[in-house]
Amino acid sequence: MDSKLTPSSEVFYNEILPTLSGKKIMLVTNPSGIGNNPARIIREFDKYKVTLEHLIGLEHGFLGLEEEFSQTPVTMDTTFNRPLYHIYRIKDSDLKDLLKEVDYVLFDVQDVGMRCYTYVSVMKRLLDGIQNTKTQFVLLDHIHIAMHLPPMGEKMNPKNLNFAGEFPSLLISGMSMGESANFYNQEYLKGNAKIKVIPVTGYKRELYFEETGLPWFTPSPNLPMVESARNYLSLVLLEGVNVSVGRGTQAPFVYFGAPWMTDPEDLAKKLSQLANRSYYFTPVFFKPTFGPHKGKICSGLRMNLVSPDYDPMELAYELIRLMKDTYPKDFKWNKGSNNHWVDQLWGNENFRVAINSGKTYKEFHETYSKTEADEKKRIAPYLLY
Repeated sequence: MDSKLTPSSEVFYNEILPTLSGKKIMLVTNPSGIGNNPARIIREFDKYKVTLEHLIGLEHGFLGLEEEFSQTPVTMDTTFNRPLYHIYRIKDSDLKDLLKEVDYVLFDVQDVGMRCYTYVSVMKRLLDGIQNTKTQFVLLDHIHIAMHLPPMGEKMNPKNLNFAGEFPSLLISGMSMGESANFYNQEYLKGNAKIKVIPVTGYKRELYFEETGLPWFTPSPNLPMVESARNYLSLVLLEGVNVSVGRGTQAPFVYFGAPWMTDPEDLAKKLSQLANRSYYFTPVFFKPTFGPHKGKICSGLRMNLVSPDYDPMELAYELIRLMKDTYPKDFKWNKGSNNHWVDQLWGNENFRVAINSGKTYKEFHETYSKTEADEKKRIAPYLLY
């Protein structure tokens, strides 16, 4: 690790925690943050007489092991012997009541810089809950794998609003979690939430995650390694079509395929014709233990990342377009209860409609490039790195 680069967690333990003596805390973390060492949390909180009042459960649970959302609003965490409230199950009014009982919300999780990665939705709900109150929000910031990218994609159409799309950014936000918190507070809450962001000191935005020397702590079951997280930027949109993205395999968001994807090498050759050479695809067989095609042998492709320097939106578009062209009888868009799931991920129907109408990626991108340019200007005042 660069000797000048210090994780926010160390700044927290050395400089911030001692100032919280006698305070009540709501803790929001998992093994991608200080939650990777519960014993240290207990030890350090006891040392400074800090009371852990409540825990907030993220999508994958406190230990980051759960594949699905909890079905109950609250469970008891056996590590801390404290109630664990699942924010996506409790009412906003109940959340506000919980927030009134604490002095600080301590938020520390790794994200990937995408609106559809639900941890940023959790942060938004907490900020909504503390606005115009005495409760303060302390966020330990992280460097994610999309820090070098500007805002990309489109805005969310309200009719497609869902928990994986609540934060008011483009699909790729162009911001760290700390930057997103400051952005949301000023742009949407008129600065009425009391926020303190602890940055990663010494980081420069042009550095890729791998160049920082920071270790990768798994934020959720299906992003166990940096390669999975990088590929997720594109392959998450495959969750809008009838293929497996390797959930429940040794290589989630690296493998993708389906039982009907015969001769995947043909698709790999078509993908290799793209101008970018930051990745290549090789045929693979796998059997997912979770999600689409669970327990079935799938043939498909492995995405091999050579360089982070690629356009993930272009890759997602071309991959799905070529998949649809190559397997016209088998390819399908997944439907949710009210609309197509890809519309909920992208934010509106434009991505799907453009592919169905045969538009090139360049033609499609021209329809929203001004939105990206405007968003880049809008977030600029909030960037910390």
